[in-house]
Amino acid sequence: MRMSKFKIQMSNQVQNPNVKKFFRLKSFDIHLSFGFCHLTFLRCFRRAAQKNVSGQGLLETTIALGVIVTGIVGMLTLTISNQSSSLESAERLVAANLAREGIEIVRNIRDSNWLPRGAWDQGLESGTDYTAVPLFDKAANVWTLSFTANDLNHREARLWREGGVYFQSTQETPPGAGLTTYRRLLQLDEICQDKSVVVSGSQCNPALNPKIGIKVQSRVQWEAKGNTHQLTAEERLFNWR
Repeated sequence: MRMSKFKIQMSNQVQNPNVKKFFRLKSFDIHLSFGFCHLTFLRCFRRAAQKNVSGQGLLETTIALGVIVTGIVGMLTLTISNQSSSLESAERLVAANLAREGIEIVRNIRDSNWLPRGAWDQGLESGTDYTAVPLFDKAANVWTLSFTANDLNHREARLWREGGVYFQSTQETPPGAGLTTYRRLLQLDEICQDKSVVVSGSQCNPALNPKIGIKVQSRVQWEAKGNTHQLTAEERLFNWR
């Protein structure tokens, strides 16, 4: 390291040795002072540089942690969203199967009526009341329709579950079964010979425009996350073998 130099030019007229000694001492003091300041400046500069490097490293660490946390939060959000979507899909799949089952129950009753050569729509109507719920009789192993319920709020429209099997019942609380959020109601409107559809409260004219089929609508309603969902399956069944 080079030391800064400071020279003092003494006047040629000064001949006193004490004065010359004084100036030499002062020159040495000034020389040392400048050297100390030079050393101090370098030390301060190095310390500032070290602090700057430390601050830069802390900033890089903070940014890296922010990127990592953002990625983790995004992954968790995506996982939760996928789980929610999977649950909604499973619930909708159950509702679709229940609605389709309602159609198949009506078809099964119609097909069973053909065997003894009885009325093809026996058990599929109750005067001009066309709303019903399907009931399964375990003892007789047959399906029947109950025309008591007129809307999805009726207690017979509720679906119960026992051993993984969904069913409807006329009982207030079937033993051993758990109540689900699903409800089901069948709408069986008459189809006349001219292909017109007659709703509840009226009938086809047996002489002029007889009944040839049934427009079956199977509506399923369920609750999920505070929202009400509904799904409807529809099919037309005729007196054709």
